[in-house]
Amino acid sequence: MGFFSKKPKEQTDPSLIIQNCLKEVSNRIMSSLEEQGYHWHKPWGVKKFESLILAKFFMDYSFKGLSEDNLKDDEREGYYDLSKASFSKAFNDSFSEVGMNYDDLSEKLDEKINKYFDLRRESRPPLCWHNIYSTATGSKTLEKIKEDLRDKKEGLEVIRGNEHFKQMVPEYEKRIKMLNDKIISFESAEMMLPHMVRFTKNKLKNINLKKIKALSKKLAKKDKGKKK
Repeated sequence: MGFFSKKPKEQTDPSLIIQNCLKEVSNRIMSSLEEQGYHWHKPWGVKKFESLILAKFFMDYSFKGLSEDNLKDDEREGYYDLSKASFSKAFNDSFSEVGMNYDDLSEKLDEKINKYFDLRRESRPPLCWHNIYSTATGSKTLEKIKEDLRDKKEGLEVIRGNEHFKQMVPEYEKRIKMLNDKIISFESAEMMLPHMVRFTKNKLKNINLKKIKALSKKLAKKDKGKKK
């Protein structure tokens, strides 16, 4: 019985961990944001596209935090090389059939990922999570939604007191409910996105940092050879 109850050996191969992490994180992001409370009314392809990019950000952001006490910036290059390879493959596997491929869009994709880093760096929680959620889903910012809500409430008070516009009351009430629901979705996102970071870190924690360091040295030597 001892043989059959033996725990499987933990995977430490960086390439496989990164590939599996990207798949699981992107799927979890998409699954979470597809919940009714987020009101993310976009086609499936758009959701897949944005979830994959956001997952890449979470992975690179999380790995930097996990390795900051053990690896220098240049010693992380091996990870970034593997991360890029996994991301480009996953992107092409998902979108090549509709005429989109990583090589053609790499600059745009990098810009979107860097934007998430900027948003995380430029403000403290929960604002940074609000802004990341807004960017990923193509939503107005929380501030703009609250401004719209104030305007709609003020407008509702005006038309309720005017016989000529009373027929507009149901539409205003419907819009106010939608805006309130959207505000609540930001409150959900400020809890869900940090959870996603913790989930990502847990998936990446078994990466063999010595292998990442060795790969980084190998890449540096290769790059140095090209410059000669």
